[in-house]
Amino acid sequence: MKVGTAAVAVQQVAVQQVAVQQAAVQQAAVQQAAVQQPVVEARSATPPGELDPVEALRRRMASRSAREHVVLDFLSDDLREVREALGHVQAYVQGIERAMADPRLTQQQLLALALGGGPTEQLDYLGEMLANTRRRLAQVAARM
Repeated sequence: MKVGTAAVAVQQVAVQQVAVQQAAVQQAAVQQAAVQQPVVEARSATPPGELDPVEALRRRMASRSAREHVVLDFLSDDLREVREALGHVQAYVQGIERAMADPRLTQQQLLALALGGGPTEQLDYLGEMLANTRRRLAQVAARM
């Protein structure tokens, strides 16, 4: 009886492994399709022909020390990084929307999207960059 139970358990594990492998293959295909889509570029919020907001602030602080200008450079970099991270998240969401609109979408592909994790690294980085941005804004405000 124990031999039969062990055989059934081994068979169940084998079936689960096959299901996991199939889901991984589907997930890889979906992720590859998302990677092939163009990533949204980090565009400045400043319309063409207008002065960049950080540069406008820099001009208002023209009589300040070089330290404030360095903080403003870091603030500009942080804002650019925030826009890039948001672009990655937006591209991920657009990839999901494209996959859902595809009439060939399978249950396994949809499950792979659900289990894929998404842009978790980008979200973590976005949180870090937003914290940096807030800190730099406070530094600039203290020196105004």
